[in-house]
Amino acid sequence: MTRTNTPLPNILFACTHNKIRSPMAEALMQAMYPTKIAHIDSCGIDDGGGIGDGFTIAVMQEIGIDLLDHTPKSFTARTSPEIDLVICFSEASFETANQIPALDKAEIIYCPIYDPQLIAEARDARLDAYRNIRDTIKTMLIERFGTPDT
Repeated sequence: MTRTNTPLPNILFACTHNKIRSPMAEALMQAMYPTKIAHIDSCGIDDGGGIGDGFTIAVMQEIGIDLLDHTPKSFTARTSPEIDLVICFSEASFETANQIPALDKAEIIYCPIYDPQLIAEARDARLDAYRNIRDTIKTMLIERFGTPDT
């Protein structure tokens, strides 16, 4: 599916703690479709302690995207306008999104992408896992929303 100048819906990305997958997706979407998006946001079931993830920051910096200012937030802390589409990366976030009355009118989809925090390996192996997540999300966005603006 390739979009031309069609505006994209108001989108919310969700995962478990809003530290890895959903902030990556939010930032990639903003970078790839800057002229087409109305509103983009991300959240988690909880805010993961309110502290960002260093590996996420590092792999996004590799492609020129700065997430140093990202503060994880939960579904309940979100102040976004009405959402048209919720893309959930964890089963738990999908279940939670389907229980939130404010998202009743939204299309809610589950796009399973594993949580790289579950990998208990050396630093280089973890970075590779995070890069894989980043690149998988980028591919998913292109497949869903078409050719990027940039």
